[in-house]
Amino acid sequence: MKYLLDTNHWSYIQQGFEPVVRKITSLPPESLLLMSVVSQAELMSGVLILPEGRRRDALMALFRESVASAAELVPINSEVAEQFALVFAELRRIGRPIPTNDIWLAATARAHRLTLVSADKHFAGVDGLTVECWT
Repeated sequence: MKYLLDTNHWSYIQQGFEPVVRKITSLPPESLLLMSVVSQAELMSGVLILPEGRRRDALMALFRESVASAAELVPINSEVAEQFALVFAELRRIGRPIPTNDIWLAATARAHRLTLVSADKHFAGVDGLTVECWT
């Protein structure tokens, strides 16, 4: 099984949040944890807005460790862009918009047929998306 982890779950891993760590350690060995370039940007932005110093340096090291631990860094390509447009239009039509970066994650998961792992409940409104929450 391939899992695309939302930024919140990468943060939980960095924090050593027990329910998420326990779930990851119980996954079959062939399971892959993937990171979207969107989550990469969100995590890095969160670190870079901090004042320079030891805390920021430590969090940057943790960020780089998270990126390195992902089985794959999933890019945005034309198939993902097409799914973005479809998800955006579907949600707009039903009056349930979600944040733009989350549309990118949903589009990436749909385009690559991945299970999206997120604590955000608004993903339930996206058709054709398999979502799990490990918290």
